[in-house]
Amino acid sequence: MSKEHKLRALGLLTASEFWGSIGLQVVLFIAPLAAIQLLDATAMQVAILNLTESAAALVFGLGVGQAVDRWGGASSITTANLVRAAGVGALAFSLFAGPSLPILYLTLFLMGIASLMHDAGISTAIVEYVGRDGKELNRANSLLRTSEIISSLGGPGLGGAILAFMTFGAAALFSSMSFAIAAGCAATVWFSTKAIRAQQTLEASDAQTTDSSHDTSGGAFDGLRYILCSGFLRPLAATGLHFNFFSAIFQAVFVIYCVRVLGFETWVMSLVGVVGGLGGLLGAAFSSTATAEQNAKKFYALSLVIPAASVLVMLCAQMTTIHAARITAVALAEAVFSFCMVLCMVLFNTARQQASPDGMVGQIAATERMIALGGEVPGALIGGAVATAVSVQFSMTVALVGMLFAAVWLIGMKGWPSSSTEVTSSASAIGP
Repeated sequence: MSKEHKLRALGLLTASEFWGSIGLQVVLFIAPLAAIQLLDATAMQVAILNLTESAAALVFGLGVGQAVDRWGGASSITTANLVRAAGVGALAFSLFAGPSLPILYLTLFLMGIASLMHDAGISTAIVEYVGRDGKELNRANSLLRTSEIISSLGGPGLGGAILAFMTFGAAALFSSMSFAIAAGCAATVWFSTKAIRAQQTLEASDAQTTDSSHDTSGGAFDGLRYILCSGFLRPLAATGLHFNFFSAIFQAVFVIYCVRVLGFETWVMSLVGVVGGLGGLLGAAFSSTATAEQNAKKFYALSLVIPAASVLVMLCAQMTTIHAARITAVALAEAVFSFCMVLCMVLFNTARQQASPDGMVGQIAATERMIALGGEVPGALIGGAVATAVSVQFSMTVALVGMLFAAVWLIGMKGWPSSSTEVTSSASAIGP
């Protein structure tokens, strides 16, 4: 594929990511508010609503990954956004005609399946259109992550503005339109490069006929088997499971800690979110540099451990009675936390894409996401339960200690792909 085709495809994928993320953020912002304000939902009903998306991804993740590898990246992204557009469109109709809690649950359930397909499709599409060179993958992943961060900053604010001047139904309708635009961008990539991809698929099939060391024609569990048998992907997945479990404990109580312990007002929480987003943008910019690519394993390990220091700073903020000092400490700590999270995600995604054999990029991406959700869901539940039984501060302390040991799984890891030449030689070395 020519450089011009690659740049055009990446630009359209970035636009699709932006509009899809905008739509997702608006839905996730209005769904719990609609449940509370329109349907008088209980705390447990809201908690279940917040976990519905993750639960759907956990249940259908393996099958989704297999479908992505069969369909290709751009077509999977298109399908995912069309499903999200239709689901949220039905939600908008429900909110206009008569709000229904089951419709809210069903919408987020469909969103969970479609979002997993979208994420796996993005990972597959990047490999298809960018290749496996570490530097190029880092840049592509950081560009897409930047688009997602910008939309995550604007999405809740946009949703709030729509609610202030219009209705929940209007906000859902806007979200549905955003998903439709995202689907259009991805579909353009799909159809404009269809002939090129067909040729690449034919060449890959010929290569697999000659070298059958990676038979990817099996069932839905192939991605999980490959990860478990890989000396590289297995510990990489373990770091994600470990960190996401303890990070979810922290995230479950962070807002409660800020509001009830530190006494932060709504505008302060918005400020903290904006500063955190800026930290994430810096993380995306740094992850695209040669320094990050050449020292990927070291920076990945640091990005897993440093967030523990951010949590410690937040806990120490309660020791001062000066409100401005509390705000500054938490905002800066959140910026560092977000910087590390984005850096971690970009390096993780790049390494996983490089280490995934042809024909299994989608399965492995979806399986890795399922493994991460396997930590997030129980982590969030345990964080809330511990905060209720003991204290919010104790939950944050548990999260802090757990994060400190997230990088221990990297000890003894077999290599770290950092260039196109290394990937070619390591694809079989780190595989099953």
